[in-house]
Amino acid sequence: MKLDKKQIFTIPNLLSTFRIVLAFVFLAAFYQSGASGRSNLLTAIILLSALTDFLDGKIARKFNMVSELGKILDPIADKITQGVLILCLMKEYSLLKWLFLLFAVKEAFMGIVGVKVLKKTQENKGAMWYGKVCTAFFYLVMLLLLFIPDIANTLILACSFFMALSFILYAKRYKDLLS
Repeated sequence: MKLDKKQIFTIPNLLSTFRIVLAFVFLAAFYQSGASGRSNLLTAIILLSALTDFLDGKIARKFNMVSELGKILDPIADKITQGVLILCLMKEYSLLKWLFLLFAVKEAFMGIVGVKVLKKTQENKGAMWYGKVCTAFFYLVMLLLLFIPDIANTLILACSFFMALSFILYAKRYKDLLS
């Protein structure tokens, strides 16, 4: 894959890169501020991250800025963001340990099998709708955990359901592509 500057420095790729930076800003803010003073900042970071995730795909498709680098960079930004959010909030919600385990298994599987599919098909189609729904729901749950801790277990279980469903549907898709 040979890339030129026009394919690297696109608005969607810059937004994905910004999302990676935001994940580490969230991590620092989470551990730097006290529990009472951090919810506004953490909320803003999660909302900005979700917004840039939404915008990078919209801009890429609308303005014909879809790139092979973007198809790789966007999901990497998603995984870094999701991993950081789960790890940070796991301290407060023990059930997130199980969500993190599911997340790690799903992403390891998708990474390994995704490379096999890419080698076989020579094509990266990008995220499917169920992956996008899972990511959107994940952002919503992480945001709600900051405000409605009383229903944390229900939120985490619902998030686990969508993540497991996404995992199953991607596994089926990969199986079909490798058959």
